[in-house]
Amino acid sequence: MALDFLAGCIGGCAGVAVGYPLDTVKVRLQTQDARNPTYRGTFHCLQTIVQQESVRGLFKGMSSPMASVAVINAMIFGVYGNVQRRLNEPESLRSHALAGSVAGLVQSFVCSPMELVKTRIQIQEQVCTNGVQLYKGPVDCVRQIWKAEGMRGIFRGLNITIAREIPAFGLYFASYEAMTRRKDATQPLGTFHMLMAGGAAGVVSWLFTYPIDFLKSRLQVDGLAGDRVYKGIGDCIAKTYRSEGVHGFFRGMPTTLIRSFPVNAVTFSVVTWMLRCFDPSPESSSV
Repeated sequence: MALDFLAGCIGGCAGVAVGYPLDTVKVRLQTQDARNPTYRGTFHCLQTIVQQESVRGLFKGMSSPMASVAVINAMIFGVYGNVQRRLNEPESLRSHALAGSVAGLVQSFVCSPMELVKTRIQIQEQVCTNGVQLYKGPVDCVRQIWKAEGMRGIFRGLNITIAREIPAFGLYFASYEAMTRRKDATQPLGTFHMLMAGGAAGVVSWLFTYPIDFLKSRLQVDGLAGDRVYKGIGDCIAKTYRSEGVHGFFRGMPTTLIRSFPVNAVTFSVVTWMLRCFDPSPESSSV
C-alpha cells in the first residue's frame, strides 16, 4: 500500500539526519591507508574532522543521501510490506526475512550509485593533494564519474552492494519482528520498545554484514587518488588480508554499531508511528 512507501520515506530521512556524522567517520576510517593511518580511532577521527573542516565536515555529502533516502526507504518499506503481506504465511519470521531480502535487492540499484557519490565526497579531503577539492557537490561528482567511466562507473560496487543488502535487510526485518512480538497483541507497542527493537535490529544486521560493507567502500573509492589498486572483489579481499589481516575487514565497525542503534531506532519508530496514525489498530505496530 502507498502508506508503506510514505512512512519509509519519512522514517529514512529522520534516520539520515541522526546518523550522518558517524557515517562520515565510518567511511574515513574504512578508506584510510592502513600503513600510514590519519586517524587513530573513532573519536580521534571525529575530533580531527571538526578541527580541520569544522562541524560542516561531518555533514559533507549529506545532500546526496538525503535526496536519495526518500526513494530508497520508500522502496525498502514499501516492497517489504507488500511482499510480506502476499506470502503464504505472512506473519512467520521466514516471511519477514524473505520480504526484507527482496526489498534489499530491489533498492540496491538506487543505493549503490547514491553511496558511491556519498563515499567519494566524504573522503575527498583525504585524497586531494593541492587543496583543491575533486568535486563541487553530488551533481558534479555524478557528472565527473559519468564523463570518466560512463554507466559502468556510476554502478561501480553494485554487485557487492547486492551481496550486502540481501542478507542485511532479511536480518533487519526478521530481528525487529522477533523483538516486537508479544503475548498480548491487542495492546499497541510502546515507543520505548520500538526504539530498543529498531536499534537492536540495526546492530544485528551490521554485525553480520559489516565486512561486505568495508569491501564495498574500498572498491567504490579505488583509483580516486591515482592508479586502481584492486582488480575486483576477490583481489580486494586477498590484498586486505595480506596487508591488514582479519582485523582489517572490521576497521570502523565500532563507529558503525554506535551509529546504527540511534539511526534505526528513529527510523523504525517514525515508520511505525506513521502507520499507526493512519491505522490505529494494534497490527500497525508491526512494520
